[in-house]
Amino acid sequence: MSFLADQLMGEARRRGVRLWVDAAGRLQYAGPEPVLDARFTTLLRTQADQIAARIGREPAQRWFKRIGPEGDCLLYLLPAAGAGPGRYQSWAAAVPAGLQVEAVLIPGREERFTEAPFTEVAALADRIAEQILGHAAGRPFALFGHSTGGLVAREVTRRLAGSTGAQLALFVAGALPPDRVEGRTEPESDEELIADLAAWQGTPEALMADRGFLKTFLPVLRADMRLFHSCRKPVTEEERVDVPVTALGGLQDETAPAGTCEAWEPWARGPFAVRMVEGGHFFPVTAAAEVLGIIGDALSARPAPA
Repeated sequence: MSFLADQLMGEARRRGVRLWVDAAGRLQYAGPEPVLDARFTTLLRTQADQIAARIGREPAQRWFKRIGPEGDCLLYLLPAAGAGPGRYQSWAAAVPAGLQVEAVLIPGREERFTEAPFTEVAALADRIAEQILGHAAGRPFALFGHSTGGLVAREVTRRLAGSTGAQLALFVAGALPPDRVEGRTEPESDEELIADLAAWQGTPEALMADRGFLKTFLPVLRADMRLFHSCRKPVTEEERVDVPVTALGGLQDETAPAGTCEAWEPWARGPFAVRMVEGGHFFPVTAAAEVLGIIGDALSARPAPA
């Protein structure tokens, strides 16, 4: 790795330029037009092979798991804390025609259980944004984030804004907005984590009673809680997102109570909507058909990006 390539990667991060490697192993980049000046893009091209070797190319199946059929429009699903794509298999039979659901599989979940989980949202959002750019390859897409996944999805949306115009919408479900997230706290005891897990009503009772499972799973959940707390931010003009935002809530969700959906409106610069659904915190799983119907209707009403 050359010194210049290292410097260019650092400068790209500073400028908000996204770097990724496509299916053919070639370096790709995108960002706000003012920062992609002729000199900088020329330097990127001269160091493209070295930068691509540094970034590497991970197989798409390492980060994404399709749920349901193929489609023309992609929906990237970011699961709740502690959950992976497998928790959303109820979506497979309810995906609207033309939509392709790609669940994001992050380190520490399911097949990636042995990998170190992320505990800071900035680093995770950077990686997911880069992976989406390579995977979507210019196709129209939307993001759906459940609970902590909603907070991560907003961060990813901000990072994608300067790199692509293909994102149609952002959907957040059962998610607190960043200004309502509690500040970083000391790690909870195992008993407090188990109580949180039970309150979310997303883990089967048999697993809740399995002490061996809990002993293995709690470190991942603890990392996810650190990730959640790292999402706290005040509302600023820079942090607002341009794409249409829909906040979905569960009518019986005690984790994200009444008023939570409406609290997302200051974070949206453009169109904003609230949709309420029967169910508790895991209503995206238990009411999959209704949730996907809301998403399908919202996306079909929006023109594809030029």
